[in-house]
Amino acid sequence: MTRWNQWLHRSANRIYCLALLLEAAVFHRQVLFLKGFLFPWDFRTVHWPLAAFVADSFRQGVWPLWDPYTYCGNPIYANIQTALFYPPMLAATLVGSWMGVGALPRLLAISAVAQIFFAGACTFFLLRRLGTGAAPAWIAGTVYELGCFFAVHAEHLGAIQGAAWMPLAWLAVVELREGWRWRWLAALTLALAMSVLAGLPQVAVAVFGSALLVAIVLAAFGLAGRLLPLHVLLAWIWALALAAVQIVPTIELTRQSVAKYRVEWLKSGGGIRPGAFFTLLSPNHWHAFDPARFNGPGELTFTYLYSSILGLALAAAAVIWKPARVTRAFSVAALAATFCMLGDSTLPGRAMLEALPVSIRIGIHPEYWLSVFALALAVLAGLGAERCLPGSRLQVLAGIAIVCDLVLVSSGRPFNVSSLAAEPGITRGAVDGSEELAAKLRALTGAAYPPYRFDMTAGVPYNWSSTAPLLAIPTANGCDPLALERIIQVRLSFAPGARWGTCYQVVDSTSPVLPLTNARYLLAVTPVEAGDLRLAEEIHGYRIYENPAVLPRSFLVDRAVRAQSLAEAAAWLHAADFRPAEWAIVEGPVDGIEPAGGAPESVEVVSYQPTRLELRTHAAGAALLVVADSYYPGWEARVDGRPAPLYAADVGFRGVPVSAGDHRVEMRFVPRILIRSAMLSLVALVALAVSARRRLLPPAGTG
Repeated sequence: MTRWNQWLHRSANRIYCLALLLEAAVFHRQVLFLKGFLFPWDFRTVHWPLAAFVADSFRQGVWPLWDPYTYCGNPIYANIQTALFYPPMLAATLVGSWMGVGALPRLLAISAVAQIFFAGACTFFLLRRLGTGAAPAWIAGTVYELGCFFAVHAEHLGAIQGAAWMPLAWLAVVELREGWRWRWLAALTLALAMSVLAGLPQVAVAVFGSALLVAIVLAAFGLAGRLLPLHVLLAWIWALALAAVQIVPTIELTRQSVAKYRVEWLKSGGGIRPGAFFTLLSPNHWHAFDPARFNGPGELTFTYLYSSILGLALAAAAVIWKPARVTRAFSVAALAATFCMLGDSTLPGRAMLEALPVSIRIGIHPEYWLSVFALALAVLAGLGAERCLPGSRLQVLAGIAIVCDLVLVSSGRPFNVSSLAAEPGITRGAVDGSEELAAKLRALTGAAYPPYRFDMTAGVPYNWSSTAPLLAIPTANGCDPLALERIIQVRLSFAPGARWGTCYQVVDSTSPVLPLTNARYLLAVTPVEAGDLRLAEEIHGYRIYENPAVLPRSFLVDRAVRAQSLAEAAAWLHAADFRPAEWAIVEGPVDGIEPAGGAPESVEVVSYQPTRLELRTHAAGAALLVVADSYYPGWEARVDGRPAPLYAADVGFRGVPVSAGDHRVEMRFVPRILIRSAMLSLVALVALAVSARRRLLPPAGTG
C-alpha cells in the first residue's frame, strides 16, 4: 500500500465528514452566503422575532425573562420555542447582540446548518459502529442530512435542532449494547436533554421514543443485553433533570396558556397522511415546489418524504436481499417509525392516541416521527450500500449520485429558502418593504411612556401579531400556541372564537374592553367606521386608526367587583354595563374599595422596564391600581416598600389595592420557579460532567 493510500485509509473518516459539511453548505448555500435570502415561514414570523428580543436584551445587559411586545407581555424564558437555554441558539443570539438584529438570520442559519452537519456526522459514525465501511456510512449521513426532514423543516429551528441530536442518541444506544458505560450513558443523556432544550417538544418526544425503540429492537434481536432498555429509561430521567431549567417553566406556562386546550383542535392527535408516500418517488407529486398550487393531504412540511431514489432503493435492497440481524432490527425500527408518524391515519394509531390522557396527547404530534423515519431510512440506505455495492469506488459513485439528486431536487425550494426581494415581510425597519410604515407606527406608539400598543382588525396579516419583538413595537395581540389563557379570554370579548385559539384580530372595535388593552392604534386594510375611531394615517395600503378613548397603561378605579373564578370574571367582560375606566373585576379578597365621589386620582410612571416598573399614585380614597400588563405567576408588588397583594384584574391584567393618599408602587418579575429548576439542572450537569470524564468501563462479564 502506497503512502498516499495509507494516508487516505487513516484519514477516511475526516474526508467523508468534510464531504458531509460541504454538501450541507451547498444545499443551504443561499441562506448561508447570499444577501437577502433566509429560511421561510415560521423562521421569519417566530424564530427571528424571538431571537431578536433575546439579542436586544443581551445588548442591554439584562437576562430576557419578560417580553413586553406581544400579548400585553408574556414570559419569554418559559416559551420553549425561544430555546433560551439551548447552547447553539444562545451563542447565535449573543453574537447577534453584538452584530445587530439584521445579522441574526445569517447567524441562525449558520447555527442550523452546523447542526445539520452534526446530524450527518453522527449518522456517519453510527454506521461505522454498526460495521460498515466509510463510504456506506457517508451515504447514510447524506441521506439523513439532505433528506426529507431537514430539507422541508428549515422553517422550524426547533425541529432541526432537536432532530440533529437523534443520531448521537442512537449511537450511544448502540455503544451501550456492550454493557454499562458511563461515558455513553452521559452521551445519551446529553443528546436527549439537548433535544428538549432545542425548542420543539414534539421532536424531543420522537428522539426519546426512538432511543428506547432502538434499544428494544436491538435487545429483541439478540444484539444487546436485556437491560439496555432500562439503561435508556435511566438516561430519560437524567436528561429530564438536565433540561429542567426549561421543562419546569414551560409546564407552568402550559398550565397558564391555551395550550392545555389544544386537544380540542387536534382531536385524536394528527399524523402524516398515507398520500405523502407518493413523494418518496415523485417529490413534486402534490406540487410542493409551488405552495400556491399545493394540494397534498395535510401540511406541506409533512407531505414531502423525498430522500433520493437511489437512497430509497438501497434501503429497500438492504431489507429484501439477505438482511443481517442488524438490518432486520433497523427494518423493524423503520416500520415502527412509519406506524407512529401515521398517527390517527390508521385505526390502531387512532385508538392508541385516543386512549392516551389529554395532557400527554397534546404534546406528541405523531407527524414529527417523520424525523425517526428519515434516520431509519438513512441507516438502511447505508446498510444497503454496504451489502449491495461491491467496492468503495462504486459506493462513492452512488454517494455522489445521491448528493447531486438531493441538491438538485430539494435545495432552493420555497420550504427551505425565501427571498426578501420577493417576500419583504416584516423586518426591524420595514413592513412589506415600507420603511415609512414601520417608522410612522413606531413614532405614533412611542408618543407615550411606556409606548401605546397597537392592534389589528380582520384582514391584516397575522405576521404583525408575532413579529412585534422584531419591530420593537408593542401589541396587544400575538400568535403563539403558548398564548396566555387570560389574555385570550380578554380578546374573545371583542373577537369571537374558540378558547384554544392563539391569534384573534379585532372584530368589535366598539367593545369597552378594547381601550383597556392600551391599544391606541388599530391597523386595518379596509375602512373602519365605529365609535370614536379616527383615521390617523394611510400608508402602503394600511390604515392606522387612533382610538382617543384608550385607557392609559396604568390607572386607578374606586370600585371593584369580586369574581370567584376566571370563568366568572370572563363573563363580566361581556356585561353591557362594564366600564373598565370606572370599576374592575378582581379575582381575590379585595375589600374596602368604595366610590370616592369623583375625587381626583392620578398615576405617574416613574420607570418602566420589562421586568420592573415603578409608579406614583394619588387618590382621595381607597382604590385599585390597574396595570394593563399581563398577570402571571412571578410578578410581585410592593407599596411604599412593603409587600402588597397582587390580583388578577379584568381577567388578564394586574391589580394592586392602594389606600388614600400618595404611594409608591413597584412591580417586579421574580420567577422563582426558574431558580429552582436551574438548580436541578445544575446538579444534573455536574453529574454529567463527572460521568463524561470517567474511562469507559469494560463490557459486563469481562475480566
